[in-house]
Amino acid sequence: MENTKLKFQGQHLYIGIDVHQKRWIVTIIFLGMQLKTISMDPYPGELIKYLMKNNPGAIYHTVYEAGFCGYWIDRALRKAGVNNIVVNPADVPTTHKEKRRKTDKIDSRKLAK
Repeated sequence: MENTKLKFQGQHLYIGIDVHQKRWIVTIIFLGMQLKTISMDPYPGELIKYLMKNNPGAIYHTVYEAGFCGYWIDRALRKAGVNNIVVNPADVPTTHKEKRRKTDKIDSRKLAK
């Protein structure tokens, strides 16, 4: 039987993280397609472990909005070799429709894009 698992070696994955105190909502985009949106414990180590297990060898680009959590997440991700940026929430483009129907899943998808 042929192995049909995606190969991520050297490929760029874009990951949007909607950061909250108790849970993170994470969206992973590859080649413009949304691969997965998951809810996970709020620890950079958990995210890194998940990415390396499910997408080994990829080049990871993460983003989250600046806010209550500060920059400790940024430092942990960068230390693990993940390309991360922290953005101003006001700089994330939002349509009128998205403002009316705001969810964590939509926010993480917008960040990943």
